[in-house]
Amino acid sequence: MDVCRASTIISVAMLGFAAAAAAGEIRGTVRLDGAPPAPATLPVEPATDQHPLEGCGTFPKQSQRLLTDPRGGVQHAVVWVERPALYQSGTGPAGHQAPVEQGAAVLDQRECVFEPHVLLIPAGGTLAIRNPDPVLHNVRIFQERTMLMHEWQQPRGPDLTWRFDEPGRYVVRCGVHAWMHAWIVVAEHGYYALTDATGGFTISDVPQGDVVVHVWHETLGEQQQRVTVTPGQSVITVRLVYEHRRST
Repeated sequence: MDVCRASTIISVAMLGFAAAAAAGEIRGTVRLDGAPPAPATLPVEPATDQHPLEGCGTFPKQSQRLLTDPRGGVQHAVVWVERPALYQSGTGPAGHQAPVEQGAAVLDQRECVFEPHVLLIPAGGTLAIRNPDPVLHNVRIFQERTMLMHEWQQPRGPDLTWRFDEPGRYVVRCGVHAWMHAWIVVAEHGYYALTDATGGFTISDVPQGDVVVHVWHETLGEQQQRVTVTPGQSVITVRLVYEHRRST
């Protein structure tokens, strides 16, 4: 096993457009520079009586930890805007709260994989975890090392629900199928976005001026950059250096 250090560039192209006298829109794309990595598969353990694979569909299963399109667009990256001024007056979270949807956000367990892999919900929102699989799951929700939920869910049984009041990142795991995990990102305010399959995102109604843009990805890590939202175009590049491992 060779270990080499590789410099990876996540390019976030920002376009600032005047949507109103004091607000703009940030649109961009999170990209991985260079040749995209080969898709990885989930590390599935051999079946046992305690951990059967029957009912989990076909194998191998593609890992969702790092998905890119042919042009390097990174899916499942969380982008948000932070600026102290946003938190002082009506232009901040008090005036631009993350909308709480009517009903709960849904996390499915399909063929022993959580869908979607990353879910963005507002603080105060509720998550409904469903099990359409014909197998037993054991749902656990973690905030860092603290386990908040530990519930068994019967095949095609009732939904499990959990309300998230504290902003932050949470991990959902299955105690029966160790490869199953998903991320729940609870937004503190409305200036959050999740990249799509091409790495694209949009954050609307951002007050013009200097803002700090954060990008987080479970594999590539977190970066931040100060940008200015103005009528016109500004481009930033966030550089992330990580260790790239490959087999020889």
